[in-house]
Amino acid sequence: MADGPNPFEDDLIENEFESPEKEKFLKTEPRESTDVTWDSIASKLLKDNYILTALELHTELVETGRELPRLRDYFSNPGNFERTKDDSPSPTLPRTSSVQTFDSLDFARYSDDGERQVDERVAVLEFELRKAHETVRSLRATLTMEAEKEMTTPEFTDTSQGMATDDVMRPMESRALNFLVNEYLLLNNYKLTSVTFSEENEQQDFEDWDDVGLNVARPPDLLSLFRDFGNHVMPVKETHNVSCETDIIDEQLEEMEMDWMDTKKQLEDRISDLEDEIQLYMQERDVLSEQVKILQIGPNRNIPNHSTPIAVKQDRSESVTSSISFSNISETATITDSEASYQPITDSEATSPQSDVNGADEDITIVTNGNMDDSLRLDDDFKTDVVDEAGGGHSVLEDRTVVDNSHNRKMAATFRQALQEVAFHVSHDNRIAAEVSKIGHSGGESVVTMLGRCLPHIVPNVLLAKREELIPLIICTAMLHSDSKERDQLLNILFNLIKKPDEDQRQMILTGCIAFAEHVGPTRLEAELLPQCWEQINHKYVERRLLVAEACGALSSYLPSEIRSSLLLSMLTQMLHEDKDEDVRESVVRSLGLLIGFICDNDKYSQGFELLHKALKDGSEKVLSAALHVLLPSFATWSYELGKLEHHLLHTILRELEDIVKGIIAAQRSSTYTNLPLDEHRFLLLLSQLQELVPFLFLSVLETGPYCDSLASVEHYQELDVCRFPDASCRLSDISIIIGDDRHLSNLVYLYEEYISQEWFESWDQLNWVVNNLIPRLLEISEGVGLSFNKVVGALCKLIQRICKTFGQSFTQNKIKPKFEELVNLPDNALDHQVNLGHTALTTCIIPVYSAGVLTCFNTEKEREYLGQFLKNVLFTLSFCRAPLDGLKAAFVELGSNPNNHELLLVVLWEGVVHTSPLVRATAASMFELLIKGIDDTLISTRVVPALVTLANDPEIPVRISTIPSVGAILENITNRRVLDRVYMQLQTFFDDPMYRDQHDMQVELIRTLARVGANTEPKFREECKYYCLITS
Repeated sequence: MADGPNPFEDDLIENEFESPEKEKFLKTEPRESTDVTWDSIASKLLKDNYILTALELHTELVETGRELPRLRDYFSNPGNFERTKDDSPSPTLPRTSSVQTFDSLDFARYSDDGERQVDERVAVLEFELRKAHETVRSLRATLTMEAEKEMTTPEFTDTSQGMATDDVMRPMESRALNFLVNEYLLLNNYKLTSVTFSEENEQQDFEDWDDVGLNVARPPDLLSLFRDFGNHVMPVKETHNVSCETDIIDEQLEEMEMDWMDTKKQLEDRISDLEDEIQLYMQERDVLSEQVKILQIGPNRNIPNHSTPIAVKQDRSESVTSSISFSNISETATITDSEASYQPITDSEATSPQSDVNGADEDITIVTNGNMDDSLRLDDDFKTDVVDEAGGGHSVLEDRTVVDNSHNRKMAATFRQALQEVAFHVSHDNRIAAEVSKIGHSGGESVVTMLGRCLPHIVPNVLLAKREELIPLIICTAMLHSDSKERDQLLNILFNLIKKPDEDQRQMILTGCIAFAEHVGPTRLEAELLPQCWEQINHKYVERRLLVAEACGALSSYLPSEIRSSLLLSMLTQMLHEDKDEDVRESVVRSLGLLIGFICDNDKYSQGFELLHKALKDGSEKVLSAALHVLLPSFATWSYELGKLEHHLLHTILRELEDIVKGIIAAQRSSTYTNLPLDEHRFLLLLSQLQELVPFLFLSVLETGPYCDSLASVEHYQELDVCRFPDASCRLSDISIIIGDDRHLSNLVYLYEEYISQEWFESWDQLNWVVNNLIPRLLEISEGVGLSFNKVVGALCKLIQRICKTFGQSFTQNKIKPKFEELVNLPDNALDHQVNLGHTALTTCIIPVYSAGVLTCFNTEKEREYLGQFLKNVLFTLSFCRAPLDGLKAAFVELGSNPNNHELLLVVLWEGVVHTSPLVRATAASMFELLIKGIDDTLISTRVVPALVTLANDPEIPVRISTIPSVGAILENITNRRVLDRVYMQLQTFFDDPMYRDQHDMQVELIRTLARVGANTEPKFREECKYYCLITS
C-alpha cells in the first residue's frame, strides 16, 4: 500500500496549507544532523495525526518482525479512537458505523482514486479483525481470573516424598505447564518431540505466552523451577491428633452460609455476563471476517462497491456512535446494540438457475448510543422495505436499528428499485453471491430454504467417493423444506447421488430414507419418496435397481397397509418377473419376505404364494437361497396365521414331490430295476423347503394341543434343553425366534411332552395331520426314490431326522417308528417272493432313511442296540434271498459318515464274517469296501484287515472273490506300511496260486479291481499289476 499514491493525499495537503501553523511546520529550519529512527518517525506521525500512515507503517514493521512498542501501544488502546458528544467531527471525514477502532476513518469513499478503495478497506477491516481477536483473548483471560477467584485454594498435604497437591488441574495451569514443557524441549534440541507435543495440543499457541492468560505472569523455565524447589521444601514435623470441643452458634453458621451463597451467586452472574460479552464479540468478529472475504471476492468478480445511504430525518440527522468501555473490564459492562455495531457493505439478490430473484436491498446505517436506556426508538416510519423472492415487499425490522425517511422523497418504487439495481448490480449468473446476500435477512427457518437451493449445485462438484457425506444434509433438508418441488428435487438427488452405489453406500442411503420415513409419516412418504423408487425401477445400472429393491423392503413398515398390498407389491412383482440380473432378483426376494411380514390384506395370499413359487423356481442359486431362508419363512408365518400351513403350503410341496416320483413308483412296481431317472435338483429343492417348514409345523401342533388350557397352571419355569431342537439353517427358522418367548416355548414343550408320553391321549387335528398325512406320504415318496442319487438319499435322511428331533422322542417312538416297522417287517411266508420281485421296502430308500434318519436320532444305548440288530436282520435277509444290496449299501454309506457309528457297523459285519452261510459271508466281504474310506488306520489294521484275510482264505470261492474289491479299496486309500504289506501278500497269493488260474470270475474281478486302483498304488506294485494283466490276457 505504501508504494502507490495516497488516495486522499490532495485533501490533506490542501488542508495543511490552509492552516498557518502547518505552513510554519513546512518551513525548513536548520537543525543538527542526527540519525532518524523508526521510533521518531512513528512519534512524528502520531503527533501530527497521520493515523493511516502510522497504521501502514505499523503493519509493515510487524510483518518484517520489527514491531515498535509505541505504535503497538497506540493502536492497541481503543481509547485513542473514541469520541464524545462534544467532539466536533471532521467536516470532511464523517464517521462510519464502526465505533471501536480505526474503521471510523473511512477515507476510501472520498478518494478520487477508485481503484484502491477496496484494498484500503480490506486493510482496515483486517486490522479490526486482529483487534477483535485480541479482545476475545483479553476477555477470556478475564473470565479465567474470575473463575480462579471462585475456586478455593488447593490444599497442600505433607507426604513422605515432599509437597503434593490435589489431582484437579485447572485449564490455565494446564496451558502454562504445556508452554513450559514445550519451551524446555526446544531449548534442549528435542525438536521432534516438541513438534509432536505441539500437534497434540493444537488448541494452544506455544509462540505466545498471552495465550495462557493475559493477566498471568510468566514463570521461570523448568530448570529454574526445579533448582528452586529445594528452597520451598518444608521439613517433616511430628504431629499428634488431639481432640477439642468447639461450639458454633447455629445463627452464625447460617449467616456464613447465606454470605457464601450470595457470593457464589454474584460470581456466577459475573461469569454469565462475561460469557455473553465474549459471545457478542465473537459474533462481531465473524461478521468482520465475512466482510473481508466479500471484499476480497468483489474485485475478482468485477462487482462495483458502491453504497447508497438512506437519508435520515432532520431531527435525527446527527448520528450518535456507540461506545464500549474496555478499560474498566472488571465492572459489569453494558453492551448496547453490539450486534448492530457493523455496517454491511451491500445486500443484493440475483436470479439463480432455479428461481427468479430480482431486486436489491437498501444499504442501512446503524444508529446507536452508549446506553441502552437512551437508545433510539423507532416507529413504523423507520422500517426498511425488502423485496422478497416473489417480487413483493415486506417489512423487516430485526435486532438492528434502521433509519429510513425515503417516504419524504417523491420517488416511484419502480424507479427506486431500478436505481438500486444500477447502483449495485450483481450478475444474474452469479448465484453464489446472490445466496450470500440473502443470509443477512434470513432467519433460522430460511436455512433449510437456502440449503434446498444450494445443494443441487454442491452435489455435482463433490467427489464421487465422498458424496455419501452429503446424505444427512440432503435428508434433513428434504424433511424440513416447505416447498414440495424442492423436496422432490432433493429426493431425486438422493437417489441419483452416486452413479453406481456399492453395498455400504446403498445402506447409508436406505438409512437416510428410513429416517425420512420416521419423520414425515406415511402420507408424505407415499407421495414423495415412492415415486423416486418407481422412476428407477428400470434403470440401466444394476446398483440403482438394487437400491430400489432394497428401499421397497426397508420402507414397507412405514407405509399404509393398502400401499403395501398394492403399489409396493406391484413394484416388487414387476422386478421379480422382468429383471435379468440375479443380484437384483435376490434383493427383490428379500424385500418380498420383509413386505409379506407386514401385509394385512388376506386376499393377497394367493399372489404371495405365486411369487414364492416363482422365486423357488429361479435358476440362480442366490435367488433360491434368499427364497428359502427369507421369503419362505415369512410366508410360512402368514400361512400359519391364516390356518393354511398344513392343508395348502405343505400339501402343495408334498403333492409336487409325489408328482415327481409318481412315474418312478409305477415303474418300480412292475420291474426290479431300482435306479430309475429322477429330477435330482428339483427334488432336493422341495426337500429343503420341507426342512425349512418343519419348525412352523411343530409350532402349529404345539400351540393347538389340549394341554394349552393348563398352561397358566405351570408354576415353575421349565428350562429347555439346549439340544432339544436341531440347529436351524437360518435365524428365521429358529423356533425360539419364531415363537418369540423362551419361557413360553419351554412351558409349551414341557406340557406337550408330558401329554403325548401317556399311554393313551386324545389327539387333535394338527397332530393327526402329521401322523396320518405327512409321515405316510413321505414314506411313499422314499419308496419311490431311486438309490443311485446319494444326495437325494441324504436329504431324505436329514428331513426325517429333523422331524424326529423337532417333535421329540416320545412322538418318534410312538408315532413314526411304527409306520416304518410296518414296511420293513414282512411275514416269513411272503418274504422270499416279495424280496425277489423287489416289491419290498428292504430294497428301497426306506432302509437308509429308517436307519440314518430315525434310529440314530437320539443316540441312546437302547436305540444303538436296536439299530445293530436291524442291520443284521437286513443283511441276513437280503443275503438269503439273493436280493439287491443297494438299500443296505446306502444305509452303510449314510451311517458311515458319522465316526460314532463305525464300531457298530464293524460289529454287524463281523457277525456276517463268522456266519455259517457262505451267502452272508460273501455279502459281508463286499460291504467292507464301503467303510474303508472313512475309518481310521487303527480300525483298519485291527478290525478290517483280519476280517478280510479270514474271508480271503474261506473255503468257498465266491466268498474269496467278494473280498477282492475291499482289498483293492485298502490299496487305494491306506498308506500304513504294515497294512499294505499284508494286503500285497494276500493279492500275491491270488496271483500265484495255480488253483485260481481256471477261475474265470476270480480273474475278471482281479483285473477290474487292479484297473481301478492301479493309478493310486505304489510304482512297484503297479508294475506287478501290469505283468499280471499281460499274463492273464
